[in-house]
Amino acid sequence: MSTPQIDALRRESRSLKKAFEWAFSISCFLLFSQVTYVPIKAVLFSVGTPDAVAALAHLGEIAARSLPSVALLGAVWTARGLFKAYEGGAVLTPESGRAVGRLGDWLTVSGLLALFVGPASDKMDAVTAAYITTQLVLIGVGLAIRLLGRVQAIAAAIKADNEQIV
Repeated sequence: MSTPQIDALRRESRSLKKAFEWAFSISCFLLFSQVTYVPIKAVLFSVGTPDAVAALAHLGEIAARSLPSVALLGAVWTARGLFKAYEGGAVLTPESGRAVGRLGDWLTVSGLLALFVGPASDKMDAVTAAYITTQLVLIGVGLAIRLLGRVQAIAAAIKADNEQIV
């Protein structure tokens, strides 16, 4: 690659890294406020009342249903790290390939968790079918990205071995 192309890649990676940092920060704030702050406040206000058990159960239910979002936060953080490595010039390295694979892992885990703890209803209606289809597509995309990461890591390792030999 020529130097202008590498410089452009670094600038774009820097922009994407900052975008993912903002997305991660805002998502953490929103997840914290909706998943922990409001239910914990309800638990604290219900201490000593008959509603305390129901408030604790509600907190546990919300925490379980938020697990797919936590996995997506892991994917956003991994993407941020990937673009940070790209910004530093580590584009086709085994480490960046493993980071791409981890990004796929997080997406796959999020899709699986969403299937098991998500808001799908007992009856099969259009909304439930769309939800399940979306999660299956997310799992498929996650597995494909994981495979691409493995291919990139193996190719970079082979390239490094060839450069040592020559």
